[in-house]
Amino acid sequence: MSKSSTTIFIIDDDPMMQSMLKDHLSAMSNFTIHTFATGEEALASGQLVPDIVFLDYNLDSKIANAMDGIDVLREIKSKYPATEVVMLSGQDKIEVAVDTMKYGAFDYIVKGESAFYRAEKTVFNLFKLSQLKRNAGMYKVLTITFGVAFLIMIILVIILISKGMISDHVGWF
Repeated sequence: MSKSSTTIFIIDDDPMMQSMLKDHLSAMSNFTIHTFATGEEALASGQLVPDIVFLDYNLDSKIANAMDGIDVLREIKSKYPATEVVMLSGQDKIEVAVDTMKYGAFDYIVKGESAFYRAEKTVFNLFKLSQLKRNAGMYKVLTITFGVAFLIMIILVIILISKGMISDHVGWF
């Protein structure tokens, strides 16, 4: 996930929250940001696969029978497991936060004064996590490569000893 090619979905039925969050995130970098009033709209967007989704916990103010945030979260994580979902809610309840994490949310942000700052920090943390995963993968490849090279060297030494090309006697004694 790189900043220039990051696609962000904002799924919130409050147009003011959508607009303010979009403006705040746009100021951070040139993200591709799409906004949706319902989870159904976002899921129907088809070919777009978001890197990050900011998802409102309650999505029923416009359409009474719309999917709620947990349903949308489960659907996103089943379709796009690599997509990170950040839940937004006006509820400052630990049970709600734990419930969203149980279904795969990366973070839970309570709407309020610090929500936009928290959203910014969450995006920053997601980029750091992505970088750490890339580095861990690189170290894994390097470790395997070193192990294979060491094994080949040991086999080569055994072959050379068995053919008499390497001796345990020093030639100048």
